[in-house]
Amino acid sequence: MRVRFCVLLLILSIVTPQLIAGQAQLVSPSDLHQAVVTAAQARQKNLDDVRSFFSSESVRATLKTGKVDYKKVDHAIATLSPEELARLAARTNQIQKDFAAGALTNQELTYIVIALATAVIILIIIEA
Repeated sequence: MRVRFCVLLLILSIVTPQLIAGQAQLVSPSDLHQAVVTAAQARQKNLDDVRSFFSSESVRATLKTGKVDYKKVDHAIATLSPEELARLAARTNQIQKDFAAGALTNQELTYIVIALATAVIILIIIEA
């Protein structure tokens, strides 16, 4: 009887800390809320960056030259996933820097803008 009791105590001493640890919260509600707020802010910044790029006069003129509807592009941008939007924002920011530094010609910018706008629209068509 004593042996069984000792074995039971030994098993309980091993299992009890694991059960208690399993019930502890891994992420606090405030940490979760902060993560959601941070993700929303990052998405909004990326959305603002991309929309700013596509709404600039030179880019809109380029879209018009390529017969790409700005409204379709703007609508498509809003439906991109956070990852796709972040990649597009990084590309548009780099294009703006390159163009401002003189690393891109107007013709290169035209090709890049039309390609990006078309890619955005195609992404939306594929997901629909």
